[in-house]
Amino acid sequence: MKNILFVLAVLSALFFSNLFVAAQSNMEISEKQNALLETLPPDQRASIMSKMRRAGELQSDVEEAFEEGSIITERPDKKILTEKEEAEYLKESRDWIFGYEQFQTSPTTFAPTSSIPIPTDFPLGPGDKINIQYYGNENILSQEFISRSGELNLPRLGPVTLAGLTFSEAQDLVENKVSTELIGTSVALTLSELRSITVYILGEAYSPGSYTVSALSPLTNVLFVSGGVNEKGSVRNIQVKRSGQTIHVFDLYDLLLKGDVKSDIRLHDGDVIFIPLINKTARAEGFFRRPHLYEIKEGDKVEDLIFYAGGYTSRATNNARLELSTINAETKKRELDVFFSNETRRLSKEVNDGDSIKVFELSSLEESSISITGEIKFPGTYTVQRGDRLLDVIERAGGISEQGYAFGSVFTRKKIAEKEKKSFEQSADLLEQSIADAISTGNLEMTNVSAASLSPISGLISRLRNTRPVGRLILEVDPLTLKSDPLKNILLENEDQLYIPKRPSSVSVVGEVYSPSTHAFDSNISVENYINKAGGLRDTADRDNMYIILPNGETSPATSRIFTNRSPNILPGSTIVIPRDPRPFDWLMMTKTITPIFANLATSAAAIAALSND
Repeated sequence: MKNILFVLAVLSALFFSNLFVAAQSNMEISEKQNALLETLPPDQRASIMSKMRRAGELQSDVEEAFEEGSIITERPDKKILTEKEEAEYLKESRDWIFGYEQFQTSPTTFAPTSSIPIPTDFPLGPGDKINIQYYGNENILSQEFISRSGELNLPRLGPVTLAGLTFSEAQDLVENKVSTELIGTSVALTLSELRSITVYILGEAYSPGSYTVSALSPLTNVLFVSGGVNEKGSVRNIQVKRSGQTIHVFDLYDLLLKGDVKSDIRLHDGDVIFIPLINKTARAEGFFRRPHLYEIKEGDKVEDLIFYAGGYTSRATNNARLELSTINAETKKRELDVFFSNETRRLSKEVNDGDSIKVFELSSLEESSISITGEIKFPGTYTVQRGDRLLDVIERAGGISEQGYAFGSVFTRKKIAEKEKKSFEQSADLLEQSIADAISTGNLEMTNVSAASLSPISGLISRLRNTRPVGRLILEVDPLTLKSDPLKNILLENEDQLYIPKRPSSVSVVGEVYSPSTHAFDSNISVENYINKAGGLRDTADRDNMYIILPNGETSPATSRIFTNRSPNILPGSTIVIPRDPRPFDWLMMTKTITPIFANLATSAAAIAALSND
């Protein structure tokens, strides 16, 4: 028995230590080796011969596993271009999407590095070379390859299947086997060399075909090895297919623009990299940091395109002016939309195929703004530039809502308010001067100047001094009318304000009535009826100059029809104005002046009331 064990030990040491020699001689056994085998029982001899043959097969597999890898596909070398060639190149490259130029200068080699640490979850496979170190009772150092059948030949123990296991799992398996079968012996495994894998790159690749690369190669490695994508290929929809299924989609922009390497996955043997055609593109031009043609994906917004373009240069910051050129899906015509970088709603608009966004250089002109409130889809303050018109800002604000009443819109302008205020001040000065002239004559009886007569004029002067006119400008606001009649589409100025009220259902009565009030609109009620509802006319009412302020700010005389059965043209939202009788001020000898003053004050009050009824 001892002799048999001794013979087995000698055979193991002899044959496994001379593994490469046996493989190279195609299992040619010397007479001495054969004589030793003949001393064994037939079943043991057959088992040992089988192990020797399998060990020899490992070496044949190794020779194939480490054949020379694929030749790196290189782009044509750069050369000095003539002026004509440079112009042609620039014209051609204008239609290249961002990311394509990354492959213009491919590296000359992607030799696998031996210095990087091997991940513990790295799956072992045929062709991986393992360093095996026994220590303890047995001290053996060996380098073995995993065969095509997925087995690793362990010294003294024979083959063990490791393919498909992670390196960590393989370590546990081998350690358990060695400690169990070789008492007093421990083992350490290291991955010496990585196998090569074959992957396929198809579709719109610069050089489609099969490529042999390191098993640790990420997706981008293979893309560069193959020369990348061609001019028609997508860089944001690169698909990795495994066993006929798309298991991953790679977006090169995540890597180039965000530095995100998470999607740069490791490939498996037999994987297919498929590059489809570009689907959608949009261009960013002007004063962007990276103006270019960009590939866009479903759901990309204007702000995403701005991010791809690197944002604005220093010559276009501080609320940059943008121009979005897009194709109308219905009319198939290109439309321009001008807005500013602080308009969040416009930035969240989805970008479509063929769109182009341009950012302009900072204007030396002072920026202007307009406030639009009320029944508008997106109320707020909008920046405007020279040349912008009323319809432009209405459309930028999303248009008038369904409840909006364009005919009752109140448009105010700062310059007009300033002129009205100046006019009020001048009127107050004129009234004060008239009082001064009347008193300075010294004949108070002739002029009928008394404390009672001064009281109303003093109140009028105070109103003129204290009233802050809104500066209403009567104009057309309805978008359809503005489109059909461009002359009504006024140019905008800084600090203009537009208020769109809801559809009104009431009529107001103000001025010299006993109970100024607002009443429900009734098409069957006359002006006289509304006045009666307000308590009737005061003795101080000017019956000859009553008028109606329509919702749009225009006035219509009411006197000629007030006591007839015919109702004047009164609409919901109108205001019936009863001015003050100027005759008590005859002593000022300026009745003709006071009458329009009363009218201006009433109109200004009506505009303020319309704005405050929101």
